[in-house]
Amino acid sequence: MRLTRIVLTLSLSLLLTLACSKRITNLPPEDNHGNTNVHKLVKRVGDSTRFEIGTWNIEWFPKEGNTTVSDVKTIIQNLDIDMFAVEEISNVSAFNRLLDSLPGWDGKLSGDTYSNGTYQKTGILYKTAFISLSNVHNIFTDDYYAFPRPPLTAYVEIRDTRGEPFNFNLIVLHLKAKSGDENEARRRSACEKLKQYIDLEISNGADADFVVLGDWNDQLNDPPDRNVFTAFLDDSSEYTFLTKGLSGQYSYISNSYKSLIDNILITNDALSEYGSGKTEVLYLDSEYSPYLYEVSDHRPVVSIFKGFRLYLN
Repeated sequence: MRLTRIVLTLSLSLLLTLACSKRITNLPPEDNHGNTNVHKLVKRVGDSTRFEIGTWNIEWFPKEGNTTVSDVKTIIQNLDIDMFAVEEISNVSAFNRLLDSLPGWDGKLSGDTYSNGTYQKTGILYKTAFISLSNVHNIFTDDYYAFPRPPLTAYVEIRDTRGEPFNFNLIVLHLKAKSGDENEARRRSACEKLKQYIDLEISNGADADFVVLGDWNDQLNDPPDRNVFTAFLDDSSEYTFLTKGLSGQYSYISNSYKSLIDNILITNDALSEYGSGKTEVLYLDSEYSPYLYEVSDHRPVVSIFKGFRLYLN
């Protein structure tokens, strides 16, 4: 009997340890609320001990109405990534419906509109169990030339049971689209002004960890005479594009043209938190065949920060 009690005690202890080692997810069978009705469209990327952040242009969201809202909800639940910067949110009500369908998530949208009252807003989606946002606002609101869609910024705090392992300034971008000398000049101006802004913020005492991500509408590997990212690329001692090494991967996938224009930049103060991290384009269209028609002509780009461990049990 005594041996039986010992075995039962050890078994119960093991079960409790396994149960407590999971963070809140919306995925079966890990769902802490016992829900097992989440449809599977794409494979999981998130890990319960690391922080993941992605940028996702959800083309004219919702391009196919409620079908798109449902697809995006399921993809977010399937991926189990902690935070998304999103672009091309063209319907606030649909964005709010998306949030209502995602327990454990919250979101923020930029406040800007175009001169005719339409908009493609940038936004932030994040898990509330261990992430909080403050000081959310648009910047460069009076510079339409460089920033026709003013960047959205926020201060992000990631909390766990042992404190706050990673706090950083987040900036979400959607720069001027299309090719041509004038549009390239506007994107180059945006990069130069954005670098000046970050440099000044840090020199004035801001947290030196910055994560800048979004649809930059240009490629990092362009030749020097046409490269709009020169201001950042020439200051490699302070800035690193996590997407710089993604040769042959494409985030923009229209029927006629493919390119990597969705990028993730960090200040080098955040390299220790990134550690031996990984950045990749998620080829969701290969997993879910209606993706291009129902969701977006952009694939998400995700960075996994492995330089620290989250303790969320």
